Amino acid sequence: MTVTRNDVARKAGVSPGLVSYVLNGGPRPVSDHARARIEAAIEELGYRRDGVARYLKTGKTDSIGLVLPEIGLPYFAEVTRELNACAFEHGHQLLIATSEFDLAREETHLESLAERRVDGIILMSIDPDRDMSLLEQLGTPVVVVDRPEFAVESARAATEHLIADGHKRVGFVGTGPISASRRRLNGWSIAYDDSGLEHNAGWVVTAPPTRAGGYLAARQAMGGKDRASAFVVESDAQASGFIRAIKDLGLRIPEDVALVSLEGTDLGQFSVPSLTSVVQPVHDIAQDAIRTVLLKDAGPVRRVNNVGFELALRESCGH
Repeated sequence: MTVTRNDVARKAGVSPGLVSYVLNGGPRPVSDHARARIEAAIEELGYRRDGVARYLKTGKTDSIGLVLPEIGLPYFAEVTRELNACAFEHGHQLLIATSEFDLAREETHLESLAERRVDGIILMSIDPDRDMSLLEQLGTPVVVVDRPEFAVESARAATEHLIADGHKRVGFVGTGPISASRRRLNGWSIAYDDSGLEHNAGWVVTAPPTRAGGYLAARQAMGGKDRASAFVVESDAQASGFIRAIKDLGLRIPEDVALVSLEGTDLGQFSVPSLTSVVQPVHDIAQDAIRTVLLKDAGPVRRVNNVGFELALRESCGH
């Protein structure tokens, strides 16, 4: 049998209104004595709040949706952990959906979360440059985490570092046609244009953003005669597979090939050798996203564009 607020009120010897004030934190104060009786009654009866009823009264579900490409990849796992912690601090639950790098699935998840009446949605889209009119039609605030300047400038900085270390042939391992990869490839190209050195399209390898993808990319990249002596790799998962492939080929990092990753998760610190990485302010990005999605009257579609990063120098490029 379902326990109601009226049951709690009768058990505690108070009015249903006082029970409501305790559950909702107001709007009127409740004496310590009455609060203690109400809380004891709630625990004894096993009362659980009715989320549907609360939504009908307040228009809030205290939940935030998150749509991202793949939670199993190191960077997205770290972002999700921080978003979950930040959402909890703001009294919200995080509902997570993965698109598996599929745009149609991404749109289905967005519509489903809006139907669940979440208070807002955080979107890490595989294509934030596309037409976003769908987001405006959802009836739910959406924050798009999109960092175009970071993508270009971090790849540029990583490439410039390797060139400054004496590598004239710096390759790039990307993940294909998604926006972030195109931007990073552009940063790699800008660094070469600024250096005055010629670069070879054959030094660019496309692979899935996984350990297996990085392994296959390394086998492909190291097979040519005019192979690169250093690589900028998009993801830490790719870098992990790349390192294993180099060992299997009988080569060494950084003696035979240097490596820089553009994600900078914990994985890079503890790989062997440790990865020189672009470290991102994941906590700040998560805080910005949660605060922005909960803003009132800020428009249906908002963007978070944190441009900060640091290049952490480690063993994979000789530091």
